[in-house]
Amino acid sequence: MAASTSALTSIRIERRGGLAGLRASAEVPAGELSASQRAAVVQLLAAPAARGAPSPAPGADRYRFRVSVRTADGGEQVLDLAESEMPDALAGLARPRVP
Repeated sequence: MAASTSALTSIRIERRGGLAGLRASAEVPAGELSASQRAAVVQLLAAPAARGAPSPAPGADRYRFRVSVRTADGGEQVLDLAESEMPDALAGLARPRVP
């Protein structure tokens, strides 16, 4: 299912792993995404099946991302990505909450 940018309502990004294992997440309404972030979302949704299961990146303590994209028709698409597959334009949205 490929979604056009006009059909997107929100994106949720969860980041897991890393050295300290701190989780980070963000939920952003589609209207607040920059043009480069919207383009990155559309690119991720274009061919998720072609990626298959994410291959582990070399090295320890890598991040993993779960991206959930919600659309105006109530649909949701969830992608699990390795750190190397996550676009930089989106990775920075999920920041750890420091107490």
